Amino acid sequence: MRKITSLSLLLFLFFACGESPKKISNTEETPKEITEQKNEKQPTNNNSNTTYLCKLNGEDWGFTEASGLVSRNSSTNVRTATIGFRKKLDKGHESIQLEYDVDANTVTRVLLELKRSDKDGNLFTNFYNQSANQLDKNPEASMSGSITLSEDERVASGNAKFTVQNDFEKDKLANASDVLITVTDLNFSDINYSDTDDLKKLLKK
Repeated sequence: MRKITSLSLLLFLFFACGESPKKISNTEETPKEITEQKNEKQPTNNNSNTTYLCKLNGEDWGFTEASGLVSRNSSTNVRTATIGFRKKLDKGHESIQLEYDVDANTVTRVLLELKRSDKDGNLFTNFYNQSANQLDKNPEASMSGSITLSEDERVASGNAKFTVQNDFEKDKLANASDVLITVTDLNFSDINYSDTDDLKKLLKK
């Protein structure tokens, strides 16, 4: 529970796609069809101004808000760029967060907060978390990507491709395909970011 709370707090700090509500059909449905549709419910987006970001298990995913933060580890001096995408839904939100090692120009961690159906057909929040240094513990997981920072404009551009597993709610999921999330075609540009080095410079004045 502590892991889930920590992930939720981290993801809450950043902003990340949704589908429009499905039209109701006037045709008669069998009980089996109704059950299948119930289990395939998708979150609805109350803001149509989404920006396409990537394909998530083959489906388009977009965001309504995005932000970035670049920080420096005081011990190792490693700079980490955290880029967050948040999608506002009618009820709640979804988000994708990416962490990059700026100097090595690699993805070091991905965190996802997604709405998925449980075995009763109700949407609930699912957490996906994968670090690059723990890929050996999950043979199905993978990640790659790069980032470019425009220091003058304080904007970030980059890409990523990864597969991450749900380690927290997988036994509750209605669809086994939701245990693994594969993100492809993820590209972003001109995402504004703040740099903690700026604050340190101000404090030294």
